[in-house]
Amino acid sequence: MCWDEYWKFLLDDKKLNSKVEEMNEIDLDINGKYMIEDICHEIYDEYPDYYKELQKKRQELLNIVEEFPGVHLQTSRVKKLDSLLKKVIEKRSQYITSGASLYTNINGENYKNILTDLTGIRLIISYRGSWIELHNKIVETFPYYKEREAYNKYTFIPHPQDGSSVIAEIPKVYYAYMDDLSIYKEADVETYLKENGYRSVHYVISFQGTYVELQTRTIYDEAWSDFDHNFVYKREYHKSHAALKDMSKVLNQITIAASELGEIMKKVYDNELISEFDGDYKVKEGYSLQLNEISDKIVNAQLLLDELNKRIV
Repeated sequence: MCWDEYWKFLLDDKKLNSKVEEMNEIDLDINGKYMIEDICHEIYDEYPDYYKELQKKRQELLNIVEEFPGVHLQTSRVKKLDSLLKKVIEKRSQYITSGASLYTNINGENYKNILTDLTGIRLIISYRGSWIELHNKIVETFPYYKEREAYNKYTFIPHPQDGSSVIAEIPKVYYAYMDDLSIYKEADVETYLKENGYRSVHYVISFQGTYVELQTRTIYDEAWSDFDHNFVYKREYHKSHAALKDMSKVLNQITIAASELGEIMKKVYDNELISEFDGDYKVKEGYSLQLNEISDKIVNAQLLLDELNKRIV
């Protein structure tokens, strides 16, 4: 497929025509010419070879992280060309008039150092309580940059000239309302509330001269995120979007309740906290299981589901 055919297919398939038209008008006023197609064309010509390079580095990185503690499973990918160009168009469209964003001046040369998720690896853990051990291993393998103030100076720490691997930005913890953040207090991370219930920890690392996004989350967070990403996230154009968004809220409450109950089960097993006594259960003195908080989430899920049912006619 030649470039002209591919460009038309991409804009139609990804529903990007309106964003490109808006950028063309702005570019014409500011730069005197259309620019976004030229930018994407440069990436189109160059990315296939770079994609192969990223695949090799992804495998090398997987060989390093596969033995990290507490990891139940791992997934990884290198971003495909269609997905890459879609992101370039969307991000430049969003920030084209903002001089403070790197996306404003993204082009066929600098995109590799702006889009830090061209390679992505996700480490899935069974228990949120095991995150700190995994985090410590990550920052031991990919240490923080020696000059802490550099994180305030740069959006991402520049690739070290000696080829060493570093944490390129302070890790970001995304959490939901009412989450217990105590596990993160001793770690050098930044926390961000996500109103939709998204939970994950994101790391950007410099590895062999390329940026890689490393994510960690529980298996329950992964389950909810997979459904939300496939059926809700950036799917506003879908006729059923509002209903799917409400369903995702229900599912989020159910999965976090399951996650917290799993944490308690591990705690009970590891410490033999509960014993049977005259047909009842007796909790070891000095411990609290906080089962009421799980009940609240289940009740909330039921209320959300009932409200959804009422709206179905």
